Amino acid sequence: MRHPNLDKIKSKLLLGNDFVLSREQYIKLTGIDIPQSKSYTENKSAVAKISKEYGYVITVVPEKLIFCKSDNG
Repeated sequence: MRHPNLDKIKSKLLLGNDFVLSREQYIKLTGIDIPQSKSYTENKSAVAKISKEYGYVITVVPEKLIFCKSDNG
């Protein structure tokens, strides 16, 4: 199983703004596809973990990841 390169997503997270990535954008930034399980992607994936570290929560809608600043972090 390949792991995503999250450097470019970290750069976006550091800006502190909400943002949306399409599936194609996510692949271009990380080098791999979005995980198939919505729950896994939002809670346990590498991108979910790094997002939480920067105070974001991820919401997955078909073919997109929505990154929003969390009120908790």
